[in-house]
Amino acid sequence: MSHAQPAWFLLAVAAEMVSMAAFARLQRLALGAGGLIVGLRAAASAVFAGNTLSATLPGGSLVSITYRTRRMRAWGASVPLIGFTHAVTGVLSAVALVLLAGIGGTLAGDSARLPGAAVQVSAVCGGTVAALALVRRTRVLRRPVSGLLRVWRRLRRGAGGQTSADGLLGELAALRPPNRFWVLGLGAALINWGGDLVCVLAVCHAVGSAPASGQVLLAYVAAMTAVSALPLLPAGLGPLDAALVLTLHRGGMPMAAATAADLLYRTLNPGLIGAAGWSVLLVRRRSRSGRGRVRPQGPHRFAHPRHERGVEHGHLEDVAG
Repeated sequence: MSHAQPAWFLLAVAAEMVSMAAFARLQRLALGAGGLIVGLRAAASAVFAGNTLSATLPGGSLVSITYRTRRMRAWGASVPLIGFTHAVTGVLSAVALVLLAGIGGTLAGDSARLPGAAVQVSAVCGGTVAALALVRRTRVLRRPVSGLLRVWRRLRRGAGGQTSADGLLGELAALRPPNRFWVLGLGAALINWGGDLVCVLAVCHAVGSAPASGQVLLAYVAAMTAVSALPLLPAGLGPLDAALVLTLHRGGMPMAAATAADLLYRTLNPGLIGAAGWSVLLVRRRSRSGRGRVRPQGPHRFAHPRHERGVEHGHLEDVAG
């Protein structure tokens, strides 16, 4: 690590920033499918803060989802649009990761992975199409949704859960993203994973090792799969590092170089990203005082930092609670 090459490390930093920007773009696309236009700066700050909470707190994935949900509510997103955004970003990210796994197997000379990747992508896409078709059949879903809303009202014991099943299903059925949304969304998801992958490849070169791209890709997919298996660990601490180091070593990297590359990667994710995210949270915490709330103006609102006016009063305390 003491002999790491600065040029490769700077490339790793730039790749990580591109990855975060791509995820912010994916979130903006999903919200835009429901008519809510969000500024890039607002979306990027939410992504950095949400990623930081996910990577630095135990059970951070749940805290991150809660935080991003509140940010979207502050922008004026409806409950169905928020659910759609969370679901579609997860689906497109999963498809993109499976595609990268297939590409990695092909580059590494293991073409047997391609049929499995094709089956997984087809299954995810088929499930998504079936879910969208089911949502548009409001008569089928009216009874189970009504039952869930009754349970929700009993738990809440307040007026906040008085949404009707017909209104909720109507908003869901109205979400009809155009075909280009899926193409652009998948492209953003691929750039999101690809930027993080380039970061791993760059830190490998920074420590003086030049592994094959296919082996690095397989190592990266193995590490991300290990993280998804244990989502409650902050930043996948342990499983991600073990999977990355061991797979890189099996691909031909010396164990010392693989360990050094992992440590450099960790200084960026979650190190640098975590510092940036907590800075965003603290700045928002300080700037919230003395500002009023913004009321939704209709289905097509423009969410921008200068229009939010401190709508997240007390968010940091609420998340910590």
